[in-house]
Amino acid sequence: MNHKTTVIFDMDGVIFDSETMYMNELMAFYKKYDIDLSLDEYKQVICVDNRKFRDIVYGWWNEKTSREEFNDLLTKYYASLKRDYQAILNPYIFSLLDYLKLHNYKIALASSSSQQLIHYALTTSKLEDYFDLISSGNQFKQSKPNPEIYLYTIEQLHVSKEETVIIEDSFWGIQAGNNAQIDVIALKDKKFGMDQSHAQFIVDQLIDIIDYLETKK
Repeated sequence: MNHKTTVIFDMDGVIFDSETMYMNELMAFYKKYDIDLSLDEYKQVICVDNRKFRDIVYGWWNEKTSREEFNDLLTKYYASLKRDYQAILNPYIFSLLDYLKLHNYKIALASSSSQQLIHYALTTSKLEDYFDLISSGNQFKQSKPNPEIYLYTIEQLHVSKEETVIIEDSFWGIQAGNNAQIDVIALKDKKFGMDQSHAQFIVDQLIDIIDYLETKK
């Protein structure tokens, strides 16, 4: 039985129940320009980095304008939004993080989101100080399911794959963990029908991860 010393969190869908917020924002943007976005289309951008996100969403734009003009419109739209990340914290995140701190786990974040978004979300919800390391998808050439973000994170923390566990929710995030050969716990997806069958363990709530970790001591 491998003793776990390190927990790496995904951000969106794990720490924050943010995917619904992002979906509604994106659908509202396209609605302004008479484009109806489906749930299946939205699922394509879950867990992708900013570069891939921009490629996919421009494909939905049907070349109404140049890509440069589209990027400017979308950037200004996102800048106008007032997001309240504290209001969409997943239940028990503070309880889990406090447990990890109390028991001297190394705690990291490995998110496909940009550094700017991660920093804003964590600081406004008073979470940033919990993390020993924060990795952003913008630091890497390829997004999840490429394992690079997870391999980099454990290298920076000086820990082994065997003593690490990843907390994910999306199919591509779970695949990234598997491709890194690190155990993955999935926080059960109850909204988007994501395939989580490749996770080593699935929990209903974040607090249930404590029970999992207790078995790994």
